[in-house]
Amino acid sequence: MSFSEDIRDSRKTFLMIAGEPSGDIHGAGFIHALKEKLPGCSVFGIGGDMMKKEGMEVLFPVDKMAVLGIAEVIKHLPFIRVVFKTLINEVRERKPAAVILIDYPDFNIRFARKIRKHISSGAKIFCYISPQVWAWRKGRIKTITRSVDAMAVVLPFEEELYKKTGMRVQYVGHPLVDVLKPSSAKNEFFKKLRLDPNRPTIGLLPGSREQEIVRHLPVMLEAMHKVYKFIEDIQVIIGRAWNVPDIVPDSLFRMLDFKTVKSGDIYNIMHYSTLVVVSSGTATLETALAGTPMVIIYKMSPITYRIARFMVSMPYIGMANIVHGKKVVPELIQNDVKSGKIAGVVVQLLSDKTLYSQIKNKLRRTRNLLGKPGAAGRAVDLLLEILD
Repeated sequence: MSFSEDIRDSRKTFLMIAGEPSGDIHGAGFIHALKEKLPGCSVFGIGGDMMKKEGMEVLFPVDKMAVLGIAEVIKHLPFIRVVFKTLINEVRERKPAAVILIDYPDFNIRFARKIRKHISSGAKIFCYISPQVWAWRKGRIKTITRSVDAMAVVLPFEEELYKKTGMRVQYVGHPLVDVLKPSSAKNEFFKKLRLDPNRPTIGLLPGSREQEIVRHLPVMLEAMHKVYKFIEDIQVIIGRAWNVPDIVPDSLFRMLDFKTVKSGDIYNIMHYSTLVVVSSGTATLETALAGTPMVIIYKMSPITYRIARFMVSMPYIGMANIVHGKKVVPELIQNDVKSGKIAGVVVQLLSDKTLYSQIKNKLRRTRNLLGKPGAAGRAVDLLLEILD
């Protein structure tokens, strides 16, 4: 029996864990590529709607797992422990060919260590998308190396980081290159929202977690009030993440001086806004790929921020700047996340055409920095190699 036949016959079940909204996007692409190569395989675990559409059996939804910060994690610990124990039991019972871990480091690294040390299931442990060990808590590299059979990384500088440890690692390119496309033409999108495509449009992307939206959206809207005093023809689109409740009441818009709408078409907002004010995270890299100038903001709980200050070793917080290796777009963090400061940067970028064009030109390089299309397929190929 050949390797490919053996995989189809007896190794067709996979456990996949994606605990964040961005992981749902990447996990869906991975499952799609996996099923193209192994049509009879099945996937179960933690995922979101996109992974479910690709045929995954979702035991726990990603929106229940996406908690952020020390205080938030402590609050959700009982539920997280239940999920952890349930998945361990599922590994024992189903004996998957591989456990596929997508980012979500604190849970996934601990889970991999538990499987490796205490569960004799024979499952290979495969990481798709590395935790950001280059940014903070680099000591995790040793734990990952001991617990994982192979890793597919999506940023070019990550490959060398792991190769130094002797771990099997491959840079496959970034999956966002494949998926980041607008879903409609600009005029169609603006017509749907009853907006003018010729007016300066500011997209607000406050985050994909409810606590991020609560922290960021009020100050973003307050900043827009101040921008309106200088640029009276602005219109604003609030990006609504699919995985969180719609906590912005429609009545709020009647109180605003400027035209404001909500939209779940996040990629359209990124592509067609004149400028985006965005919460730090994957969305900054997505906006950079869209080539749209942005202001990155981020505010966390005071205790989380105090701890992070001593642990983070990167000069930037936004992936848009990290990938470029320099400050391409402005960042406002923690105590600088104030409406006046946000408004000041927004007005400067919209008023200074030379500065705006310089940023836009630099962002055009983002796609070239993230590799060729087909990242998920190359990651699946690496997984199948370790199953041989």
